[in-house]
Amino acid sequence: MANDLLIYQFHPLYLSLEHVGPFQDEPYEVDFTDKNNQPCNFFLLVSKNGSGKTTILDTMSCLLGLLGQTEPKQYDLEDLDKGIGRAQLDLKLRVYWQGSDHHLVLSVLAGNFSNDLSLKVWANEELQIHSATSWHRMGFVGQQSGLPLKPLATHKSDDFVGDLLAAILFNVGSSPSSFGESTFSFPTTLSFSAYRDIPQIRMSGDLAQPRSITKPQYWGYSPVHCFSAHNETWNYSLDNLLVWLKWLEDGRFEKAREYINKHVFDGSSKFLKDVDRPTLEAIVRTGDNEPNDHRLDRLSSGEKNLMQLFLRIGAHQTKNTILLIDEFDVHLHIRWQYRLFYALKALAAREDANFTVIATTHSTEILETFVAGLDVDEDGLTKGGHLIKKEMFHDDEE
Repeated sequence: MANDLLIYQFHPLYLSLEHVGPFQDEPYEVDFTDKNNQPCNFFLLVSKNGSGKTTILDTMSCLLGLLGQTEPKQYDLEDLDKGIGRAQLDLKLRVYWQGSDHHLVLSVLAGNFSNDLSLKVWANEELQIHSATSWHRMGFVGQQSGLPLKPLATHKSDDFVGDLLAAILFNVGSSPSSFGESTFSFPTTLSFSAYRDIPQIRMSGDLAQPRSITKPQYWGYSPVHCFSAHNETWNYSLDNLLVWLKWLEDGRFEKAREYINKHVFDGSSKFLKDVDRPTLEAIVRTGDNEPNDHRLDRLSSGEKNLMQLFLRIGAHQTKNTILLIDEFDVHLHIRWQYRLFYALKALAAREDANFTVIATTHSTEILETFVAGLDVDEDGLTKGGHLIKKEMFHDDEE
């Protein structure tokens, strides 16, 4: 039964791309495992600008988002929607299903596939390397424009895939049980673009929305949340999320305040104080003797970056969370880069949940620290990285 399905592990193993973004000439694979074939839970992607880091993260979001759809009309990824590209994400799962534990590989496919073709085929020997006993495929293939995408034959006939998708769809929209923790076992992916601004909320024009106690745009469980780069509407705003948490009056706002003050403002004179009920604005206070109050949109760019990350993570994480963060160090002073770097490592190392952090960076200091520590054992961490091949680009692109 789908409702009896529990997920204990949900980690990326490989991503295969063909004719997607800059990966046009031949199939390209990103390996998310370490030298012992274990899936990494802390992983950095590195390359020069325009080499495909964002494409990799966007493709992963697209594929993981298919877990929560029944009849998608398009992928929202240009090269897949054009019918020229294809992609496959292989995941390692450990689940309780049909009365027993199973270790398996699930492949999610999208794009220009026939029903009997995969970019990566899993033979028994390869499954054994990853301590898996079975391979399951699901996904959608493109067809005539305007028609829903066509499910793979294996998507419709595989009992495990059917039960997994039914369980995920049954739980979509369920309210998080707390803040900063979750007892919910189904997977979610939280995808953050490189632009994590907190703009002033639009109060006039076509997109204007009145401030009110309203369910936030991303409230509730979803297999993927892709957070916008820049959104001025009330429903999307962090103010709205904090107002909603305060209105629930079940302790979640207090947990959110503690979480934010620890991860964003620790060591400074600023702190998230409260929500002002008349204005429905979150209050960030500086100092106690002669306090000065700020709106969230008046914070520094680095503080906005951290607020977006940790407030969204705290509100939407599950027991199996994949964090995709493009340019995690953007707008951060080197001291804050290290602070975020170690905070993300701490999330990945948690014993009460399975976190996978996949991030891109341009920070040479962070890269040096990361590379120096790759072979150092750290409790709860399996570390890895990927340098997008330089030789795949033409000389005039250097």
